[in-house]
Amino acid sequence: MQHSETTGQHSLPARFFETLEQEVLLSLDMLAILSEEQKALVAMDIQALIRLSGKKENRLSRIQALDSLLTDMTAEFRPATQGKTAKLGALIPLLNPEEGEKLGQYRKKLTGLREDILRRNQINGHFAEDVKTYLNDAISLITSGIADRPMYGLTGRNRKPSLSQPSLISREV
Repeated sequence: MQHSETTGQHSLPARFFETLEQEVLLSLDMLAILSEEQKALVAMDIQALIRLSGKKENRLSRIQALDSLLTDMTAEFRPATQGKTAKLGALIPLLNPEEGEKLGQYRKKLTGLREDILRRNQINGHFAEDVKTYLNDAISLITSGIADRPMYGLTGRNRKPSLSQPSLISREV
């Protein structure tokens, strides 16, 4: 860590900005994965959804690791923040003007990306729940309609299943 002798303002290590850049790239990648996921949901492509789920988990764990690294670097730079979440905005006034501006730009970009990720993830989650509800309702309608037919359900006064007719309807499709 470098300290400016004349102004009393500090400089962040280059690896801090490299870590921020990696977070931006991983966040952009996460948005692309969420876009693919939305297409797979619409197409009901289960294999693609399984593959994308693994990719999402990988990107999320990598982003969390970078967040942890930033927290550690912030604690080195500003010991009072040790063990707390890194607040990029709190570092800006401590930096020389050029680095403060650069950090502010990264902060703004990452904030926007995180909001986009959260919004797309919520949209995909709601869509998946809606499809699941729709499919469950359709299965219930189909199976209840079939169960009411004498051929598939219970027949006669005592409503015992006939030995020559199926009495169990599978809900698996």
